[in-house]
Amino acid sequence: MEKRIIMHQPVFTILLFASALLSACHTREVGQTNSVKMIEAPNTEPEIKDIIIDPKLDAANLGGSGTSIDSISVKGDILSIFATYGGGCKKHIFDLYSTGIYAKSLPPQLTIYLKHVNNDDRCKKLVIQELKFNIAAVKYKRGSLIIKLGDSSVKYQ
Repeated sequence: MEKRIIMHQPVFTILLFASALLSACHTREVGQTNSVKMIEAPNTEPEIKDIIIDPKLDAANLGGSGTSIDSISVKGDILSIFATYGGGCKKHIFDLYSTGIYAKSLPPQLTIYLKHVNNDDRCKKLVIQELKFNIAAVKYKRGSLIIKLGDSSVKYQ
């Protein structure tokens, strides 16, 4: 009978070790998924930049990948863009571009493009930031205008 107990102790030890190892692996996975944190950009009022109008704009080479547009709105001549992007360790720079060419529709439409320079920020936090741009330079002279940015659009009068 003693031999059985002695033989089962190594099996018990192995099972205990395996259980601890699996538990440690599980904890590590949970920690990895929690390593992505949501942060908001500083609570200071965002800088208001002017829209850049370039009739020769090559929108395909503007960059901006990795930026998600959550919503856009207009108040007066100020376009607010709520954007989400990865980073959090370096300053990101955003510029707003347009060709200045209106689509012939009622009301007319104008597509705008957001350029995002991340300065090689390799941090993995998700940053939610409000961006503000003065879009008075693209105001349509004869009424309202639909501003389109990616899949979002807003009426501008």
